[in-house]
Amino acid sequence: MDINSLLSPENPLPPSSGRLSRGSRQTPVVITSGHPPSGLSNEVLLSPEASVSRPHHGKSEDPQPKEALGSVRQTSGNVTRVRRTYGKTGEQQQTQSNRKSFTPEPCTETASLRPEQRLSRNSPAMRSKGACNSSRSMATITPVRRNGTGQSLADLTMAEAPAQTPPPREFTSNVLSSEESQTVNNLLSHLREKSYDYGSHVELINILHKGFVVHTRAQEATGDEAPEPHSYALLNDLRQAREAMDSRFAVGEALWADWLADEMILVRSSDDRVTVTELCQKAVQDEPTSVRLWMMYLEWIQSNYATCHVVEGADQSGWKEEDRAMCQELFTREMITVVLEQGMTATQWRLDCSHNFWNQYIELMQQSGVAVVKVRDMFVKRMQQPHAAWQETSQMYWSFISRHFPDHWEQMMIMAKTAAEPAQKQITLRSQFESSLRQADESGDASAVFAAFDTYLSWERKYVGRGQFALELCCAQYERALLRFPTYAEWWLDYIDLLTVHGQPVLPVIDRATRHCPWSGDLWSRRILRCEVQKTSHEEIEHTKHRATNSGLLDAGGMEELLKVLQEWCGYLRRHAFRPDSTEYDQDTAEMGILQAREDIQRIGEEVYGRDFQGDPLWRLETIQIKFYTEARRVPLARQIFDDLTKSHRTSATMWLSYFRWELLLWSHERLSDSRRVEQDLSRPRLATEVLRKALKEPELDDPDSILHEYITHFQHNESPEQLQMALADAREFRRRMIVRRTKESEEALRLQVIVADDTEATVSGGKKRKAETDHANDGRRIKAKNEDISPAVEKPANAPEQAPAKRDREHNCVTVHNLPQNVTELVIKKFFRDVGVPRSVHIRQEKDTKSASATVEFESTEQVLAAKTRDRKRIEGHEVRVRAGQRNTLYVANYPAEYDETALKSLFEPYGQIMSVRLPSLKYNSRRRFCYVQFLREEDAQKAEAAMDDKILDGQHRLTAKISNPEAKKARSGAQAEGRELYVRNVDRNAPEDEIKSFFEQYGQVERINMVKLVNNKRIGTGFIVFSTKDEAEAAIAANNKPFRDRILHVEISRPKGQDRARKADIIVQAPSETAGRRVSDVSMASDSKTSNDGDGDEGAQNVRERKVAILNLSDTVNDARIRTALESYGTIRKIQLRRTNGGAIVEFAHAKDAFRVRQGVDVSSLGPETRTGDVGELLGKSGKSVGRGGSGGRGQGRRGGLGTQTRTKQTNENAGPKSNDEFRAMLG
Repeated sequence: MDINSLLSPENPLPPSSGRLSRGSRQTPVVITSGHPPSGLSNEVLLSPEASVSRPHHGKSEDPQPKEALGSVRQTSGNVTRVRRTYGKTGEQQQTQSNRKSFTPEPCTETASLRPEQRLSRNSPAMRSKGACNSSRSMATITPVRRNGTGQSLADLTMAEAPAQTPPPREFTSNVLSSEESQTVNNLLSHLREKSYDYGSHVELINILHKGFVVHTRAQEATGDEAPEPHSYALLNDLRQAREAMDSRFAVGEALWADWLADEMILVRSSDDRVTVTELCQKAVQDEPTSVRLWMMYLEWIQSNYATCHVVEGADQSGWKEEDRAMCQELFTREMITVVLEQGMTATQWRLDCSHNFWNQYIELMQQSGVAVVKVRDMFVKRMQQPHAAWQETSQMYWSFISRHFPDHWEQMMIMAKTAAEPAQKQITLRSQFESSLRQADESGDASAVFAAFDTYLSWERKYVGRGQFALELCCAQYERALLRFPTYAEWWLDYIDLLTVHGQPVLPVIDRATRHCPWSGDLWSRRILRCEVQKTSHEEIEHTKHRATNSGLLDAGGMEELLKVLQEWCGYLRRHAFRPDSTEYDQDTAEMGILQAREDIQRIGEEVYGRDFQGDPLWRLETIQIKFYTEARRVPLARQIFDDLTKSHRTSATMWLSYFRWELLLWSHERLSDSRRVEQDLSRPRLATEVLRKALKEPELDDPDSILHEYITHFQHNESPEQLQMALADAREFRRRMIVRRTKESEEALRLQVIVADDTEATVSGGKKRKAETDHANDGRRIKAKNEDISPAVEKPANAPEQAPAKRDREHNCVTVHNLPQNVTELVIKKFFRDVGVPRSVHIRQEKDTKSASATVEFESTEQVLAAKTRDRKRIEGHEVRVRAGQRNTLYVANYPAEYDETALKSLFEPYGQIMSVRLPSLKYNSRRRFCYVQFLREEDAQKAEAAMDDKILDGQHRLTAKISNPEAKKARSGAQAEGRELYVRNVDRNAPEDEIKSFFEQYGQVERINMVKLVNNKRIGTGFIVFSTKDEAEAAIAANNKPFRDRILHVEISRPKGQDRARKADIIVQAPSETAGRRVSDVSMASDSKTSNDGDGDEGAQNVRERKVAILNLSDTVNDARIRTALESYGTIRKIQLRRTNGGAIVEFAHAKDAFRVRQGVDVSSLGPETRTGDVGELLGKSGKSVGRGGSGGRGQGRRGGLGTQTRTKQTNENAGPKSNDEFRAMLG
């Protein structure tokens, strides 16, 4: 409905009210309570009109309370507003007041305010009373002003007992499915026990609201003239659920919009209209920058004004004359003007949609007879503010001045555009971010919207100090983002920091933040600190602390959040106890408060973690208590706390250093009082020295280097020479212990770094294994190529220690997270654990038969797992999650058929429980490995699967191994090479006897055996392997590297596995089925065999070998040759499969060129991986399809045999053959 139709010419505004200056306009009365104002009221504003103020650089945060649009009462037939003020004696004074002129201000000073009393529309007493007297006196209407004490919305909510949700019962409704009805009952039962579960409140309200919407539409669909929404059976439950949530949390924009829309449909009488009006005011005060809520509020006032004042075109149905007469006193033209002003002020810096209110407001001003010059100034000022509809405003301004200033419009337009250049610059700077945000919003992806907001806010923070209006726009952007994601505490903290740094009023924002995220200890601690900064009374700060800890909100956040609040509270108590005007009572209060906080943490910790709870690992409260006792000159008590910490935190180097520095500080303070400094034994810091000596005796310090450094420095500066020389000796001994400890840790890490081989691979001794490799080397066909490849890349010092890479221990480094939101994303889980560390992997699975999800999260270390367990019982999007260690829920599975992939393995074990992941090993260095890890969600499911599947026979041939994975039970490989006792020696004189070689190396230790590599003609090649009895002897023998032996310089290094060579290329010769008696066999060799390749039926000759090859691209290193053969054997006979792990693929050689051609053109190989595809060999090897031979001429290199991936004399043959005809091409296709 157009605003012009509401303000018809028949009822023009009085001249006194048709001016921008409202100092002379009489306003309706605000009725307030008789309670005295609290200290918090110094910063909390009382209406949306004053809830948004332009940022200023002053330090004061005590604006004068301004009036809100309030309730009305009858006073001699005239509607007035009453404001009650209170003197120091609390005596009530009722005065008539004019509304103060307002100044457009930004959205930084928004107050979250509550009504004096909660609306209890669903209570039987109130409903019956309304039924008996639907036209109650206007004087009895609940005041619209949020409270009379100046307390915030959270203050009054948490000071009184929160409303309760409906009692659990069996719900039946024709508009809800049976599943939804059961969910409602489950939610109510859950909320009875955990009434601060945010997500459950939201879910309950949404289901009940959905039923109301379906019920209303069903009524309308029947074609009845008067739909009866009150007949919704769960209406009272819906109202009660909303009241229960509102008494605990901020409802949020979306739920407020649904709430207002429902209540507007349910309106019957004037009482209902007043109630909805109050709800609208409450909504815009909870979310003061929500354009959506302000528009609903404005449209509600406009529609009621049109109806009760009988504006042409207004819907008059359902109105009684008595209601119309009463509502004419409430819904006035002045009320529309005030709502427009308030909405315009609150949303004026919203870059995207602030024009919604301003356009209507300027149109109202023009129709109301406001002076032309003032309207012009409003246009000019608006054009200087950045907003998305700037061009539209400019066009409106041009129409206005061309109509009223026809002779000067061009000059005025130029001046306005010049003054608006800073605003346009700000719009241009943000255009790309607005575009990205708009695209993300249109996509409907909440994660994309979040990412767009996060990028936008990061840019705003970076450039907040640059350019005009930068601060206002940055604040507005935070308000806009927090409307969309109100429970993301990090943005609230960023917003609070922004206001604090720029000296803006911040307490109202913190108040709203604690309402939206009551589980955040950071926000509550910021609120306590801000109250202290503003010198709020001790009673009110104590009340804030009690609201945080006694309402159950901090319990939902977990112990860490509780500790943050208690830390800030204890810090305040200590500072308050030692103010200049403090008393002995203040110190006693602080001592008892800090002691009580420590006891609370110990009690709750034992309840959550058991009797072994050792207190806060960061000893934050203990630090504050030590500081308190030190300031109070009660040093023995402070020292006793440190002594207790040395028992519970004895491995913490930080604690020992704090203790030492505290003792040193006390000693320094005593020495400064001496008139002359004389270094004597009695004047030395004996207590501080003793602390460092105790620390140095701890064998398991987490940072021994820092202790050692402080120890030596302390003795050099503060102790006698005799003590210093003793300290240096102690330091050397301490270093030795450190070396021994780190050596053991390195060996332990190396022991855990076990490569589990396939159970079909036999464990052989060092001598037998070396002999097999020697036999392979004696083939003699590629000795030169091998000799060329063997060369150390970097020479290491002989005594360089070997650094063992960290073992990826999933069994001990994983946690399972239960009761996650159904649509939770990996990004949300990583943010949840951001204080713990960056997870290596996250696997999410939907729970069966529930609307929740579970996940397994892998971390880098067991320390991070322990830290992650402290997140137990914290919340993600309102869901209280459970964090459990993921040990003993993973099966080690081996000896299954080689063709099995992840899907087959998952199907095999799925009957025993929900599977989170199936992990196959990397086959990069060993293609014959055949084992995997099947991770279950629950430990009991893994145990059931072990009992059922271990030792089970599959397909009559494979005896399955399925056992609970235990990395600590894995055995390291044995043998000389695995134990580091074997040396690889090159450039040995070929004619040197083995006895002479052995004698040369025996100078370093006992030589067990020598194995010199020989050719097939029994001639040595100057390369061999020497095995010592111990690892230390072998490492000592590295000193022979680059030393002469028989006029040759030896090259000596520790022998390494041949995994790297295997990773380069591994050929699998596919045997005929008849040779394997129905069972596939893969013969893995490190070299190609052209003779085998060309055996059997198929296209003979090396000239077409390239045409018979197909490349498998983007192949995971967990895929073996059996799976490749299973995927491709249906397209033709396969001769050979060559795994090219370093290229990320494989080469398959078919028996017939036409089969290879068909596969090369593209077939479905998705079973090998989502991105796996077929292609040309040249594409896999990273070069063109034509083979490039080695450079040079002559005999060298010309005798290389043909094989997979090589080409011999093919180019000449092809050139002589000439181009192929179409007939030959058709023949190739078969």
